[in-house]
Amino acid sequence: MTPAQLLNQNSYLFAALVILMIAFAIVVARFRQTRFAWLALIALVAILIAGNRAFSRGASEIESSAAFDALLAAPQPVVLEFYSDY
Repeated sequence: MTPAQLLNQNSYLFAALVILMIAFAIVVARFRQTRFAWLALIALVAILIAGNRAFSRGASEIESSAAFDALLAAPQPVVLEFYSDY
């Protein structure tokens, strides 16, 4: 796996990590109280996890390649969406 593929497949993880590091620097610089800083970071982690779960797709409606071929052979238009949770 090339570095570009690794970054592409894990882009949400890397973006969340960068956001978390920036937020950590801001919280530590602005608030000297340790308890409040940790609560703010825990809230940010919860928001990032909730965002990941909200934007993740569920299981596919098509369970086999034969069902996919039958769908493509149907006379109705087909919208094909490629999506990766990573």
